[in-house]
Formats: sequence, C-alpha cells, structure tokens
Amino acid sequence: MKRTQFFYLILIVFTISACMRSEITNQVYVARYKGVFTQPAQHIPTKTVPDGPFSGNGDLGIVIGGRADSQTIYISKVDFWKAKRGYPEGGVCLPGGLNISVPELKDASFYAEQLIANGTIKEVFKKDGIDFHLNAFVPSGNNIVIIEMSNKGRKELSINLDLWAKTGLESRNSSGQVGEIYWVSRSFDSPDLDWPTHIVMAMKTTGAEGKNFSLKPGSKACVIISAYTNHDTPDYKATAISNTSHTTQKRIRELRKINNDWWKNFWAESLVEIGDTTMEKYYYGGQYILACCSRNINFPPGLWGNTLTMDATFDAWEGDYHTNYNHQAPWWGAFSSNHIAIAEPYDQPVLDYMEAAKKHAKEFLNCNGVYYPVGIGPKGFCSSMYPLTKEKMIKYYNVSDTNIEGGYMFCGMKSNAVFLANNMLMRFYSTYDSVYVKKVYPFLKEVANFWDDYLKFDNGRYVIYKDNFQENGPWLGGPGGYWRQDFKNLDFNPTSSLGYLKMFYKGIIEMSRFLNYDHEKTEKWNHILTNLSPVPTEEKEGIIRIKACEGGNGQGDRIKPGLGLRQVFSIIFPTDYSGFYIDSSFATILRKEIERWGHEDRTGMEPAWGDVTADLVASYQAANRVGFDPNITYRIFTERIKKAALPNLWIAHGGGGVETCSAVPSFVNEMLLQSYEGVIRVFPAWLPDRDAKFKTLRAYGAFLVSSEIKNNRVEYIKIWSEKGRTCILENPWGKSNVSVERNGEKALILSGKLLKFETRINESITIRPI
Repeated sequence: MKRTQFFYLILIVFTISACMRSEITNQVYVARYKGVFTQPAQHIPTKTVPDGPFSGNGDLGIVIGGRADSQTIYISKVDFWKAKRGYPEGGVCLPGGLNISVPELKDASFYAEQLIANGTIKEVFKKDGIDFHLNAFVPSGNNIVIIEMSNKGRKELSINLDLWAKTGLESRNSSGQVGEIYWVSRSFDSPDLDWPTHIVMAMKTTGAEGKNFSLKPGSKACVIISAYTNHDTPDYKATAISNTSHTTQKRIRELRKINNDWWKNFWAESLVEIGDTTMEKYYYGGQYILACCSRNINFPPGLWGNTLTMDATFDAWEGDYHTNYNHQAPWWGAFSSNHIAIAEPYDQPVLDYMEAAKKHAKEFLNCNGVYYPVGIGPKGFCSSMYPLTKEKMIKYYNVSDTNIEGGYMFCGMKSNAVFLANNMLMRFYSTYDSVYVKKVYPFLKEVANFWDDYLKFDNGRYVIYKDNFQENGPWLGGPGGYWRQDFKNLDFNPTSSLGYLKMFYKGIIEMSRFLNYDHEKTEKWNHILTNLSPVPTEEKEGIIRIKACEGGNGQGDRIKPGLGLRQVFSIIFPTDYSGFYIDSSFATILRKEIERWGHEDRTGMEPAWGDVTADLVASYQAANRVGFDPNITYRIFTERIKKAALPNLWIAHGGGGVETCSAVPSFVNEMLLQSYEGVIRVFPAWLPDRDAKFKTLRAYGAFLVSSEIKNNRVEYIKIWSEKGRTCILENPWGKSNVSVERNGEKALILSGKLLKFETRINESITIRPI
C-alpha cells in the first residue's frame, strides 16, 4: 500500500513538474538570448536605428545611451506625431528623456544586458570600491518607466537627475512641479496642423528625495516616469501626474509581475529550436523588437518604432508608414510565428486614410476606389506631400515645382494600396477570423473598385498602363533628371503590380465567399484573375528571364532582365503568385533566376544577395520558397546578419528600421513550415543533417503546427485546428502510410504524396508514419 501511495506521489509530482515545464519552457528557452553591451552606444543620438539597449511596452519605449557617469534614457512614444503637411515638416517625434549623472562613475567599466525574455535592461558599472547597478523596464499595459538604482559598492554616490522635453521643430514646451513630482511637456498645436499632439512626462523618486541626492552603500532608489499623450486621454497631464503619484513599491512589484506574465504568454505562442545559437538569437531578437513597439492598436510603429533618439525628419522619412513595402514588412514573420496580436496595429492608419485615398482616385485618375501615396501617417495624415513652397522644393529637391503629381508623392506607382492589402490577406488566411475580415473588407473592396476601373481589357487580357515599376520623383536627378519623362510615359504591365493583383483578386474572391458578401462582383473578379496579363518575360538563347515591366518608356523598361527585389515582393514572397503546386514550371524559372544572383553584372537592376536596402526581408525567404539550395541561402544569410547586427539585436538596414523585425523569423519559418499554396509542408527547405523542431507555428487555414526532424527524418506532425477547415498536408514520409490521431484516439490511416482530411474546430491531430 505504501509503495502504491509512493508511486502515485511520484507520479503526481512528475505530472505537476511536466506541466510547469510546458508552461515555462518557451520563456526559459528564450532567456538564454540577450543583447550584451561592453561599451556605451556609439551611434546615439541618431535619426534612424539606435545601437543602445532598449525596452518597450508596444507604445512607450526607452533607449539608453551615454557613458557610465552620464547616462541618457530617451523616452519615445509611437503616437507622438507632428501632423504638419508638406514633407519634411511633420513626422513622428521624440518627447524627451532623462539624464542621469553620477560623477563618481567617471572611467568606470561598462556592462549592460537587454533581456528579451521579459523586456528588462540591466546595467552594471564598476570602479575601485564602486559597484552601481541600474535596472529599467516599461511595464506592459501601463505608460510608465521604472528605473531602479542600487549602490552595491563601498562608496557613496551622487545622483543627479534631469528630466527634459525635446525642443525645436516648432514645438511648445513647459515644465513644473506638483509636490514631489516634476513634469515636462512638449506640444505640437499650431493652427496649421491636421491635429494637435501633446505629451506630459511626470517623474518622482522613491528611496530618495528630489532630483539630486546621495545614494549610500547598500541603499536603493527608484525613478518613476509616466508619459501620456492627448491620444491616450484628454486629461493627459493629470493622468501622468496621478499615475506617477500612485506608483508605490507595492505597485511596482505588481507591474513587474504583469510585465513578466505578458512576456511569458507572448513567448508561449511559438518556439523554434534549430541548433544554431546565432540564428536563434536574432530570430527571437526580431520578435522582441516588434513586441516592444507594436501594441498600440491606433498607432502602429513607424519606420523607427518607439526607439527615437531624435526627431524623425527629412533624413528619416518622417518615420512614417511607407506604403510600398516598409509598413508591410515588419509583420511578415509575425503571422507564421503565431504572434497575431502584435499585428493588430497594422491596419488602422490604412483604414484611416481611406477617405483621402478615395478623393485622390477621383481627383487625379478619375477612378473609383482608393489611390494611396507612398507615405502616410496616423489619423488620415499624409506624410508624403511635397514641400508646400518653391523655396523648400528647391532646398530639398533642387526643383521649384510644388505641384508634381498634384503635390502628393505617388511616385508614379499605382500599386501601393494593393500591396497594403497583402498583410490583411496573410492574416485572413492564417486565422479565418470573421471579426477581423469584416473590419478590413471595406478597404479591400475599395482596392478592387479601383483596379476594376483602372485595368484595361485589351485583346483578351487585362493590361496595366501608366504605372511605374518602382519609385519615381525629383530625387532622381533633379531638374535635368529622367524622372519628368518617366512621369509622362511610365511603364505598362509592371511585374510588381501584376503579382500583387493576382494575389489580391484570389484573396478577395475567397474573402467574399467566406463572408457571403458581393456575389454580384465575383464574376468580374474571377474574369480579371483568369485573364490578367502574365508576368512579362523574355527568352534569349533558351534562357527565360523575368522583366521588370512589359514595356513603356519608364524606368522599369531600362532595368535589365532578372529577378530584383520588387519582383521578389510581388511574385514570390510575401505574395503567393507562384509555387511548386501553383505553377511548378514558373517556380523553376524563378529558382534559376536566384541561382544567377551574385554571378552576373547587376548594373541597372536592384541587387539581391547583399542588397543593404531590403534584401533581409524578402530575398532569402524567396529562395526558400522556390527550392534554392538551403545550404547556400543559410550561409549567406548568416554572413549578412553578422555583418550588420547591432548589440541590441537589431539588424541594420538601409531602407528602414522595424521592417527587419520580420527578417530572421520569416526566413527560419519558411525553412521549417510552408503553407502559402494551401498545402502544409514541414521542413520544406531545411538543412540536410541538421536536427530541428518547432512548436505551434501558424499555417494558412488557421492551423497551429508542431513537428520535429531527427537524422533527416520527420518524427511526427501535430496540428491544432482552430476553425475546423479541410487540411491538405504534403506527406514528409514519401507515399508511406501514416496514422492520424484525433484528440488522442486513432481515427484513420492515409497514404499518398498529399494527405487530405477534414478537421473539427479546436481539434488536436497527430500524424505519424506507420
């Protein structure tokens, strides 16, 4: 009896332990990776990507720069915009920060860690008899910065705090004190703005008094800073002061737990283990960056997220939402990583700009639907209007014309709106969430209205006229540049637009059926999809090459044939224009184009391998999709990371900032799991002789998939069906028989190259070889 009781006791303990391990495994696994700094940041302040440690709660963010004795904590917020028309008069701006001076730390050693498991920054500065520690984090769900300082050395330290608001750029500033709380503000509220923005930052200390105090050996002090804007609440000043006032040590402990729980749940959404600490570090690092800046549903991160250390103006493209790939790219790895919630902010500025885009379509093209410029901001703001005066046009572009394209930077491209639809379709296929689909469907319908109008049916096919392959404007050569002629002639049938349109019409047809909407329109949409002009190619000496456009006198016609980045976006990744099951012969053409990368003169064409402007977010992923040698891709991608990575796990990138958040996650995920053709494929582009496993990556069809490969053999496939849709799986065991278990019970045996079976809502399915 005692032996039996002992057995059950051991069993209970083991079960509880196993449950605990399953709950914490992901966060514990991720905790091995962190940013490490052995010297102060070298590129702060900067208008672009900082290299110092940072943390954020998806809205409020901090970046730390400076030496041990003179630290600056820059405080940034995704909704702090100056909404002034005429580039570069507006954009996302820096609220301010906190200077921390500790004279005794002059020439102290420098060490800092950025802990991505829970969003905490830890710093340690040491010198003879001095051991100073600083911890900082931004709690999830609360716009407050917690900075904890402790003196673990033998000498007393002098702490001097200076809370400041950024000045300039026509902002208005004020400051004051309410009891123990110091506050500063920055406002953009002149009458010529589309809407005002105000922020107040309120600070107090606990464990010490005032802004200047002594920190004795063995003692601690805490600095608390709340930051609120008028976009958070009309009573932003009172809220900031009250939030700081009511933050006690007990409240800080509560906030720390809330913050840790948020990160624990975030990391629990998926996991990959691929036996490469370098790749895994930047895989999880990219997800950390996006999670730090993408949780405000009304204000997604702009180009630089919430890591500003200066105002984002001319040299930083106003930090806006660039519609021809920069705004889309950050989330391309989030969907497959099952981090759907942090993709929520993406849509709002796109939807907010719809009314303006309808006016643009009517005014400039006499079309129905929507016509989007290359850059937008939040709340319907246009960040890409040309300067409003001749003097400023000459200053920035060396031309005096203020009415180029009606004063808006469309760049000759008609494809911005249809490319914006891509992320919405990716999320639709990934979740089949009817609430979400109803939210974005009105935008997608307006995109369809535009192209239904703009496309011309010529000789049995739909043709695109007067549509630039890529950006065109006065920055390309000034007064004597070819850009003016390109605006007159333009390209026709650019590959970029053709690829996006095939993706789009396929998606909106399925979406309309899913919602049971617009039956009367699907016939026209199907006709367009079926009769859309094919991607232009040319054949020389038996070799088929991809062209940038079919013809015209625009810049696309001057680009040499081959596979450049714009073509990658539109016909391989992230779209699903082609694939092995969709069109295997065309996929082979694309693979052969990628084989030429790095082996030919790329003059006149965007390079792919090593392109410092955008290769990270699409080129390597495309190679994975079309069957290019994964050993080569993996090696080149690893070299690219090592060449450009910053100590805070950000991978430097010429064309933008937060877009690289998706680079490593999407690259790795495409090697482990593909589903864009409606067929789930596990380890489709994985490295031979390398073991790997993943948990709950998200596949199209609203499936969560887990699998493991050992010694080049897939061990199992586990699928969680959220929506009960039909599942089609490529058999990783050839044509061998497999057993299919439903909720732990054997249900059927299948065989063949493709395994097709029905699923039920919230059903667990395990597939193993027999």
